[in-house]
Amino acid sequence: MKQYECKTAQAGFAVGKACIVRSGRTGDYQKETPAAENAKLEKAVAEMNRKLSAEKEKDSSADKALIDAEMMILNGEDFLGEASRRIREENLSAPEAVAQAAEKICAVLQNNESDYIRERCEDIRGLASGLNSLIIGSMPSAPDSPCILAGTELSPGEIMMIGTDSILGILTETGSPTSHVSVIAGNLGIPYLYGLKDLLKKVKDGDNLILNTEEDSVVINPPEETIREAELRQAAAIKERSEQRMRAAQINTRTVICANISCAEEADHLLETGADGIGLFRSEFLFLDRPDAPSEDEQFEAYRHAAEAMQGHETVIRTMDIGSDKQALWLKMPREINPALGLRGLRVSLEYRDLFRTQLRALLRASVHGNIRIMIPMITSVWEVEEVEKEIRIAAEELDQRGVRYRIPELGVMIETPAAVMIASDLAKKARFFSIGTNDLTQYTLAVDREAKGLDPYFDPMHDAVLRMIELATEAAHKNNIPVGICGELAGDPQAAERLIRIGVDELSVSASKLTRVRSMVADIEEMLDKKNTQKNAQNAQEIHSPA
Repeated sequence: MKQYECKTAQAGFAVGKACIVRSGRTGDYQKETPAAENAKLEKAVAEMNRKLSAEKEKDSSADKALIDAEMMILNGEDFLGEASRRIREENLSAPEAVAQAAEKICAVLQNNESDYIRERCEDIRGLASGLNSLIIGSMPSAPDSPCILAGTELSPGEIMMIGTDSILGILTETGSPTSHVSVIAGNLGIPYLYGLKDLLKKVKDGDNLILNTEEDSVVINPPEETIREAELRQAAAIKERSEQRMRAAQINTRTVICANISCAEEADHLLETGADGIGLFRSEFLFLDRPDAPSEDEQFEAYRHAAEAMQGHETVIRTMDIGSDKQALWLKMPREINPALGLRGLRVSLEYRDLFRTQLRALLRASVHGNIRIMIPMITSVWEVEEVEKEIRIAAEELDQRGVRYRIPELGVMIETPAAVMIASDLAKKARFFSIGTNDLTQYTLAVDREAKGLDPYFDPMHDAVLRMIELATEAAHKNNIPVGICGELAGDPQAAERLIRIGVDELSVSASKLTRVRSMVADIEEMLDKKNTQKNAQNAQEIHSPA
């Protein structure tokens, strides 16, 4: 038995046999003429497109937006066009050309200041590796029974083609918590560890593995007794999650419990898991990892899909929060010394108004199909809200001229800067709801860059100053009879939940994987607070009626 430390991309526990994915190994590859190599490339691209399209059409697929992003990169001029050119002009083999085209894209991404953009290299290299597996003929087929996928790197395409139903866990040498593979794993509840150096030397096909993200470790070929214990633990965890999901769906809480999503398809099963609505649809993910902006119709379809899936429950869609750690490369925004304090959020929308109006038209059209509410990020002044109101009127007039049906949704603002907190009373007269983004509010209140490494002790969402900011914003909202939600990481923090409920927040919005736990936790907190209030009222009544 050997045990190695890893890093956790997605939490969980898994035990099973290893299925090694040897992506794109070129040792025995025989190069042919440029025409033949390009034919192999085109055949592999067509096969990957076919398999990705088939996976996307499955009702069970929770990652349609990621598949779209994968296919857009795969078929783009920067990738496929560049690989084909290198085969023709440099006489490279198809696998060599694919690898070099990927590295050319990565060279550009690595110069970006954003960790998020730099980490997209993992996705590009994984895509190239999966494509080369098809060219070489080493793409693994779906295993006979569920197993733990293990490899140097994986792409969403490889995972989709292997089949998500066959995957108990994922173990890779390279990776990151924000990679597309990680997002897929998180959506499906698959534990994912990465960072195991020389993985292919340490793990062989059929090895028994135990992935334990609580300890950030993988155990290879443990004793039979340990395997049996791990299998019992895994079965118990699966059963417990299922029971918790069923119980949570039947629990009623005064606090509204909503979900945060990044693509429309994530809304498909939210009502079944007990979500009261969507508290945050991060629309900016429609704009990232692609060569150009999404069209009005493409956005309309995404927003409509989410709204219809929620069947009348609230669907809060944040306008594109581009900038800082989320850069749309096609937008070619200016380089900034401190992007977190620069052109981001609503500032981007007001700077690129044609782009903003396209999004607003799509939102107004989609609002006919459900309970959509628009939320504006990065507000610091009342005039910014007034500018948004003006842009909404212009978008409505343009739709009138086209004879297109629309509805103007309620408008809310994100409270994520100290400036917004200090003018919350004024903003509450303009907005129909507040949503507090605790990640950025913590960053700006404590003057700690949330992307900076080594500053974790200083980034404290439970800092008294941050909690006081939340309290001030909540008081201002309630005085003006509008609700307040929390959509940052603090919403799912057990240590913070009681404090937030005591402050009086009306809604907690968390990732879909946390819905069950948060609803159960909130129900327990509300019951505990009710008992304390009942005891306090009884004590007060007794004191009033006691003889002097």
